Amino acid sequence: MPTLTRLLIVLALLAGAVFAVMWALVTFVRPEIVPVTIDVPIPALQERRAPVTPPAPASSTPSVEGLR
Repeated sequence: MPTLTRLLIVLALLAGAVFAVMWALVTFVRPEIVPVTIDVPIPALQERRAPVTPPAPASSTPSVEGLR
């Protein structure tokens, strides 16, 4: 049982250290807010598409008899 207790104490101390570091970062470090400008070239936004060909016209009109 002492091994389990020692393991749990070590894990608790490690978790406490992690939370202490996180708290210190939140408390003492202030982010620097600066405007960000990114140039995006226009040709990169346009896609190269193949020309679309219209479908071939139907050779005959659909029969109305099949709908009745």
